[in-house]
Amino acid sequence: MAYTIKYQGYDVTCDTVADLQALVSQNGNDNGKVAKESHIKPTHEEPPTALADVVGRLRKEQRDLLRHIASNGTVPRDRLFQVAGVSDPREFAGLLIGISKTCTWAKIESPIEKITARANGNGPREYHYKIRDDMKADVKAALSQ
Repeated sequence: MAYTIKYQGYDVTCDTVADLQALVSQNGNDNGKVAKESHIKPTHEEPPTALADVVGRLRKEQRDLLRHIASNGTVPRDRLFQVAGVSDPREFAGLLIGISKTCTWAKIESPIEKITARANGNGPREYHYKIRDDMKADVKAALSQ
């Protein structure tokens, strides 16, 4: 379990309390203990904070894309091309992959869900994107910060 502590004005994340104590003792605290344990909080209990961190790391185009999907429900890919200002599917895929990789880095699931359908059962594929139902509130909260 990872822990986050405010230390000298910075948020520091360590895997164990022992790591936190070692950090403090290396930096001049005589007793080697974390002085204010009330600031220690498990990182996994704050998914909105993790998602807010992900949103903060995204490029403007990726944030705008995420914001548009979050505020409009299920959106067709063609409309998202216009929002993102791209015409090539590979450029669009790059935006989505960037969001997904940032979420993987933060150890959370990507909030964007792709829905694929075919017109008349065997026609061309139609792609639509939406925010996962279990993440809608967290995404909107992260985007509003």
